[in-house]
Amino acid sequence: MKRLVELRSKQNKTKEDMSKILGVARSTYAMYENGSREMDYKSLVKVADYFRVSLDYLFERTDFPIHIESYSRDEIEFITESLEVYRRTKQKFFS
Repeated sequence: MKRLVELRSKQNKTKEDMSKILGVARSTYAMYENGSREMDYKSLVKVADYFRVSLDYLFERTDFPIHIESYSRDEIEFITESLEVYRRTKQKFFS
């Protein structure tokens, strides 16, 4: 899975690190990344939770990685407030 490689690389994790997180052999994890073996549901959820992305993002059904349920209420409030500031600023300068 292309996204596994991208997410792992962005977090500076090795295949060994990920295999320990998932509780599988390094070779098994390597097969997940190169597509010669499919992950089970529990492993997919564990990866999504670990990287705080949606399953749709892992499956490349979307390019939007944020999985809102993985954030705390105060983080969501911060994101929402930041988005409002961005929208007001954008409207002010580009309208």
